[in-house]
Amino acid sequence: MNISPLVRFAGSFGGYQLSRLMTAKHPRILMYHRFSRNVEPGHLDAAMFEWQVQHIAKNYIPVTVSELAEDLYVKQRRPRNRIAITIDDGYEDFYEIAWPILKKYSVPATFYVTTGFVSGDIWLWPDQLRFLLAHSPGSVGRHDFNIARIDTPIPNEKFESEYWRLNQLMLQADNADKILCLNEMAAAWDIDLPDIPPKEYRAVSWEQLKEMQSEGLEVGGHTVSHPSLARVSMEEAKSEIFGCAEVLRQKLGGSPRSFCYPNGTVDDFVGGQVSFIKEAGFSCAAVAFADCQGHAQRYAMRRHTGSQDRFQFLKSISGVELLGMRLRHHLVETSYD
Repeated sequence: MNISPLVRFAGSFGGYQLSRLMTAKHPRILMYHRFSRNVEPGHLDAAMFEWQVQHIAKNYIPVTVSELAEDLYVKQRRPRNRIAITIDDGYEDFYEIAWPILKKYSVPATFYVTTGFVSGDIWLWPDQLRFLLAHSPGSVGRHDFNIARIDTPIPNEKFESEYWRLNQLMLQADNADKILCLNEMAAAWDIDLPDIPPKEYRAVSWEQLKEMQSEGLEVGGHTVSHPSLARVSMEEAKSEIFGCAEVLRQKLGGSPRSFCYPNGTVDDFVGGQVSFIKEAGFSCAAVAFADCQGHAQRYAMRRHTGSQDRFQFLKSISGVELLGMRLRHHLVETSYD
């Protein structure tokens, strides 16, 4: 049964405000990735983001993730109406588009950066995949790689669906297999990936991060090269976590920093890595999904997806989504009694 129309109707008549009161002591963390000046697939446009930031500034008390962790796990208190805005990966469009809006309304945020990406050592693999597909052969062919088979040419109207099909296959593959597949594609199609990513895939610089940190931004860790930490060895995971923390200290000093698991689903990390995150000096860690547990786990703090859709944003920010998850969990438990 689709109850969204009912939720939308109730929200317009005070439902969001009621939900905010009911969940005031249950802080939410919002998750964003890419930003654009105008409406663009896969990005949040500046006008919508500004509307969302205005809404947060008016109705909530925005904090960084490390500030939230200090309240929850050190001071053992739950102040009301706390919201943390997080942005993953380290793209330059955060500096160019999102940060000026956040500064305008004095709203702090936490920016999780992949240090190898910022240092210019790597592209992020989803961008490599998109670039390779955009330059794939125009001739008819069937190409078998270690992870997937790709038929060319790829019609324009099917490009996005093909990209996401391959993206999902790579998310489920071991990191070494994913890298091998990208290399196989580049070699088979005689494509040279530029050393510096094109503008649309470019990272923020360390100087820009220093500037934003001095203005109140929390720069958090997101590993060195953005692998799924469940799909590398424990030694590799340790290197990714400690290497990220060390570069952040070298480049930006010893400010409080939280950590964010790349991809961040339940299949993308293992509990044994928590000791590495603690030893590396991170204050806490965030995942990329939300459920009824909220922030019961310091090193798996739940996040709600930031959305281009106004209705979805209001459900997440007001606590409607959280209440729905808890209700469903209660109904499931009751059904087994």
